[in-house]
Amino acid sequence: MQEIDNAIYDRVATTWWDQDGFMSLLRTSVNPPRFAYFREALVSRLGRDPRGLRVLDVGCGGGLLSEEFAAMGCDVTGIDQSLPTLAAALQHADASGLPIRYLEGSAEQLAFESGTFDIVCCCDVLEHVDNPDAVIGEISRVLKPGGIFFFDTINRTFKSKLVAIKLAQDWRLTRLIPQDVHVWEKFIRPSELVELLDRHGMPGSELAGLSPAMNPFTALGALIRNKLGTMTFAELGERVKLKQSKDLSISYMGFAVRSAAA
Repeated sequence: MQEIDNAIYDRVATTWWDQDGFMSLLRTSVNPPRFAYFREALVSRLGRDPRGLRVLDVGCGGGLLSEEFAAMGCDVTGIDQSLPTLAAALQHADASGLPIRYLEGSAEQLAFESGTFDIVCCCDVLEHVDNPDAVIGEISRVLKPGGIFFFDTINRTFKSKLVAIKLAQDWRLTRLIPQDVHVWEKFIRPSELVELLDRHGMPGSELAGLSPAMNPFTALGALIRNKLGTMTFAELGERVKLKQSKDLSISYMGFAVRSAAA
């Protein structure tokens, strides 16, 4: 199997909050609909007051989700294996006045006592790890009974291979991200993830799609402008923003609640 280049996050650590780094696509295209879904699930459907809830952001990257939860009044800890990325996340949180703890850590071995957190989120991560079973097991362990796990990842389908691998990173004319950021064989089918959640005491999960919100011609025009240098990656993300949908064929998100008996 082709190897994922996870070291890329050390090399692009300073670009998470830039206007014209490819990581801006996560900030402007993916994160707004994703966090809107998480917030609605947490507050409206699960009836939780976010103020004071202890949140662990596993694979926090530059702090996109950590800052959203902190702005809601949560007590947030973010962990990541990339020290340069953590430094960038801390710098931005300090500048934003958000008291977030950032620590070096591995998703497969979380350095926290069992039942520590009210919420764990793990986004843009599960498709990068070698042992998703261990990651889900550790997340369940550190959640309190009744705690909530928020996640997103990429489905392993022909469509995701075309969009996330061929169009996004392999073909030179359409490439948006470096090659080897993703490996199709490591993508996770919804049925596989649900089985892991059920086995680790988080049954009854909900899934929702993350799908393009624009027509293909708008996306093509925006891509051409980005390639010509007349549109930043942040602006491109705004133009090709994703939306919540019922289509799980490329990317999907969801949540599960840890049972008291787990």
